[in-house]
Amino acid sequence: MTNFTNRFGFIFALFVSVIILFACGDKKESEVKKENTKEETTTTTKENTKTSGSNQLYFVEEYSKEGEEIGKSEKFYINNKGGYITAMLRTSEPIGVGAVDVRLERESLEGTEIIDTKPYDVFPEKSYFFFDKITFYKSGDYKVTVFKKDGSPIASGNVRIDFK
Repeated sequence: MTNFTNRFGFIFALFVSVIILFACGDKKESEVKKENTKEETTTTTKENTKTSGSNQLYFVEEYSKEGEEIGKSEKFYINNKGGYITAMLRTSEPIGVGAVDVRLERESLEGTEIIDTKPYDVFPEKSYFFFDKITFYKSGDYKVTVFKKDGSPIASGNVRIDFK
């Protein structure tokens, strides 16, 4: 009986050791995966500042009736009562959806604040769009992102708004 207890204790201890070894190994791998994912996300975000793949979101003062982009820039001036600009979206392929959301976020030291999200109807077969009168009331750094209705981002861009 003592021999059986010793063998059982040894096998049980070996079994517990193997489980602990695998559990610790999986934890380290998942931490490494999390760090790699975090690094990849950061890299992707930096690349997506103005483009997403070959999609591009940029800003102009106005998109004329003749189809001209007037005053393309990354920095705009508004009066103290507010002002607006136009966001331009170029996609590498037809967008393939009939509606998108345009989200305006203000970036600050405290974090990012979603200012507004507006829906826009678009033509699925087109690959060039303008989103008129994106309105700003405060100076600061802003991020504008165009999303499909399923929440997947199409493109984003950063713009600086200052008072005149």
